[in-house]
Formats: sequence, C-alpha cells, structure tokens
Amino acid sequence: MPANSVDILVVGGGIHGAAIARDAAGRGLKVMLAEKEDYASFTSSASSKLAHGGLRYLEHMEFGLVRESLSERAGLLRTAPHLVSPLKFLLPIFAWQKRSAWFVHTGLALYDLLSLGGEMPGSGRLAQSEIDALPYLRHDHLKAVLHYHDAHADDARLTLSAALDARGRGADIANRRTVTAIVPLANGYTATIVERGGTNEVEARFIVNTAGPFVGQLDAMIPHGPSPQNIRFVRGSHIVVPMPEPAETCAYTLQDEGERIIFSIPWLGGNFLMIGTTDIPQTGAPGHAVCSNEEKAYLLDAYNRYFSRSDGPVADSDIVFDWAGLRTLHGSPDEAASRISREVTLETSTQGNGGFLSLVGGKLTTHRATAEQVLARLRSMGLEMGPAWTRNTPQYGGTLDRKTLLARAAEGPAVVSQHTRQRWAFTYGDKIETLYGQLQTDPGLAEEIAPGVPRVELEHVASVEDAGTSEDFLMRRTKLQLFLDEAGREMIEDWFAKN
Repeated sequence: MPANSVDILVVGGGIHGAAIARDAAGRGLKVMLAEKEDYASFTSSASSKLAHGGLRYLEHMEFGLVRESLSERAGLLRTAPHLVSPLKFLLPIFAWQKRSAWFVHTGLALYDLLSLGGEMPGSGRLAQSEIDALPYLRHDHLKAVLHYHDAHADDARLTLSAALDARGRGADIANRRTVTAIVPLANGYTATIVERGGTNEVEARFIVNTAGPFVGQLDAMIPHGPSPQNIRFVRGSHIVVPMPEPAETCAYTLQDEGERIIFSIPWLGGNFLMIGTTDIPQTGAPGHAVCSNEEKAYLLDAYNRYFSRSDGPVADSDIVFDWAGLRTLHGSPDEAASRISREVTLETSTQGNGGFLSLVGGKLTTHRATAEQVLARLRSMGLEMGPAWTRNTPQYGGTLDRKTLLARAAEGPAVVSQHTRQRWAFTYGDKIETLYGQLQTDPGLAEEIAPGVPRVELEHVASVEDAGTSEDFLMRRTKLQLFLDEAGREMIEDWFAKN
C-alpha cells in the first residue's frame, strides 16, 4: 500500500463517522477521518442528550429499532459510565391527551420487556402521595403519573471519545480537514484534502460518507456513485432555562395535543432544565440549524401547560441557551416529519475492488451497532478485516465506574477545587489521572485561566483533544459556556488566540 493511502477514508466527524473509524482501526485497517469543522459540531452535539430506546417508536411498530437501542443503552452505561448515567422519567397522563394511561402503561411494559438484561429499574405508576410531592406538575385533569428509566448522555464527548479511541488504535483523525474533490481510480479513489493551510491527496480503497446534513454534497462528488436517496432534513430544537427552586430531580416525558413527545430534563448537575425537541421539516441548503422563535414558543407553551410555578409561566426571557440540529433521514416527501424512521440506510457503489458507502439516518444511542453494520457491509464488498470487538470494550476514558470516579475526584490534588475535580471526573473519565499527573509534575499548571478552569485543562484539550477555539472547549469539550460569565468566556478566547 502506498504511504499516502488508506483502506478507509471516513468523511464526517459526527458520532457515526467517529464510531466507524474506531471500529475499523480496531480491526487492523488503515483509517483516516476527515471532519471539516470540529468533531460533533453539527447534529451530534445538538441532540436531546439521551441514550434511550425510543419509547415513541413502539407506536410505529419499530420493535427491532427499540430493542437494539435498549441493548446499546445498556452497553453505553457499562462502557462509558463517565458520559452516560441512568435517568428517571415521569410520564403524566391527563384527560385531554390522546394516549390513555392504559395505552401508555402497556407501552412501558413492552419497553421493560424489550430491555430485559439491561439492569434498569422497571416502569410503574406513582402513588398519590408521590404525585402530591411533585413541586410543579399541574393536577387539573391529571389521571396518573407513570415512570420509567432511560439514560442521560453527553453527545459531543461520546463522539470525541470514539474519535480519540480510534486515534489510539492507529487511525489518522483530524478536525478542520476538508475533502474538496474525489477522483475514481482503478480500485478506489483519490481524495483531495485541505487542512491547516495545506493540500494533499490520499488514495482510499473505500470511502465512507458520514457527512450528515452534507451527505448529498459528498455523494455528488462521485461519478456513478450511490443511487440518489430520498433525504429528508428534520430540525430538532431545544431550549434551556434555569432550574427552579426546589429543583426537579426527574425528567418528564410530555405529550402535546397531537402525538408529539417533548422532554423536560434536568441538565448539567441540575443547574438547568433542557426542554425539547421539535420535528420541523427543513428545506434548502444544509448548514447550522437555528431554533426559530416559533419553536421556542411551542416548547414554552408545552412546558407551561404541564407545570405551574409560583413565579409565573416560563417565558422567552427565561431562555438562557438554545440549539437546533438537523436529522438527516431517509423518508418520502409526503411523510410527516415526526413519523420518519430513524433506521439507518446504507447505499453503496463499487469502484474496482473498492467502493463508496453513504450513510443516512441512525441514532446517537445505536452508533456502535451502526458502525458494526457498516463494517459488515464493507466486508461483503471484499474488504478483509478482523472480527467485531466493540460491544464490551470501554470507551475512551471509560474504565472507571461512577463510584470510583467520585472517589478519585474527592482524593485529587488540593490545588484544584473539589467542584472542578468532580467536573473533570464526568468529563474526562479515567483521563483525570493524566491531569492529576501533570499537576503533580508541575503544580503551576493549576493556575486558573478563567474561574474554575486551570491551565492544565486547556493544555490537555488543545494537545490531546484537538480543541482549537474557545467554542470547541466551551461548547463541546465542556459545557462551561453556560457557567462562565462574559469576562470568563473572553479569558478562554484570549488563551486560545495566544496558544
């Protein structure tokens, strides 16, 4: 194989691209990943931050998808305990809703059945005394409150974890690396790549297109490529408001007057409530999605219909943050956005003994299984590789359970605050030991560049995690954007500008 050639070029550094690169590298393949911006800078950092089975998909009879998702949820709780944690959901049933308590209870029983072996508590129904203790839920026309469990997930860091694990297994992983042209060869392709001011060419036997909203643009670079797909862009938006006092400790699954589901989720240590999501068809050129004023109003109305607070309804002025992401799905033009399946669709074309594979659809929760599915397809196209290996292998940073991580945070160096050490534990996982080791070698690295942000952390994310801007750090390596004031954010921006 020529020096500047790979078995697989993965284009797109979202959760699926990172997972495919990780799986392939672990099977002994030579892999390159190209992400034109930052890892998870589009859809993979704009989710509802859940590892879940997808309760609502049971209504659509997608039992296989739900079962697979629940199995993968259990796997993520084992292999990425620093990034994925159990979360209890309450599901209020009101007289005005289309779905009755009996209907929803039956669905939850099926959800429990499909998740057997996942070690999550079973679903059930709150007693009246428990309902009375809920601080904000309206009681008018309330028929019952059911409960079940799913899991919270840090979507951006799950993506980064897969990418860094791939690098550790020999893959060439980089952000701000753009594929600008693809030319067919006798066996595979030559890709022109621009990164960090330079241009080079890479020969790839197979190219895997995981470009998300930009999947069609990459497909168009391939002569005689995959068949055109019925791609639908569906925007999902979320808003964030401060957590009220007393704090909500459970998440809620809310039903609107139609069939849509909206979540209200305690987020970031219970400091905020995250409310979402929407299902809005989006047309036109893909790009960074924006939460519209109409979506904000819809989410606020949905929340206020369920909850009554002494300080009045939650209003637009209470929103401290919002985001939107584009789900790239395979569906017919006349299909309702909320009903389009999240199942993965793979389209392929061959080029000699190589080929091109394009991925549409998929879920954050099932990214590992999706990567296995892609590798199985490439094997069927003639690419020899080792066996599957990822099911029970810890993610990058995932070798310590949550109890041990809490202990390591408590035992860490006193030059860094307990609050910061605990944040590190559930951001970097077992890599907290790397930060501790560097502090032991050079205590001066404990100098705070911004409140709660020691220099050792910024040097780590820049040198190890490819963070190149303040946004990379504040929004995707951490969520400190919501905790630092303007002066603190400017301090971080200045540090990246100078380093």
